Amino acid sequence: MRLLLVSMLIFSVSAFTQEESSREPAPGVTELTVIKVKANYLGDYMDGIEKTWVASNQIAKDMGKIVDYGVYVGNNNYVYLTVQHESYASMDPSYWSEEETEEFQTKFRKIISQDDQTSTAQSYEDIREIVRVEMINQIIFK
Repeated sequence: MRLLLVSMLIFSVSAFTQEESSREPAPGVTELTVIKVKANYLGDYMDGIEKTWVASNQIAKDMGKIVDYGVYVGNNNYVYLTVQHESYASMDPSYWSEEETEEFQTKFRKIISQDDQTSTAQSYEDIREIVRVEMINQIIFK
């Protein structure tokens, strides 16, 4: 009986280590936001995020503060927003210096005024619902 238990333990550990060596986490982390947009408002929502969310992430990417970003549209008016970060640490607000924050604000205000940003963001409340926000990691299979 003891031999059987020891054999099973060794086999399970061996299988686990083989499994783990066949894959590894990709560098970085992706922030995934899932949004449900009301019917017939998808175009309006895309117009709004192009001026706000997309513009701000493009600036952050150009400044080297994020790796990349993406907008995906699924069935039934679901929108998936992704931001790829270098690491979890790079998601912390302290990752931005005061000077970098000022530079970002200056570039962003050239694209959209504070009033326009506020009115656009407020209009989102009527046409969309944030379903969830997740931090996901890609797995690379060898």
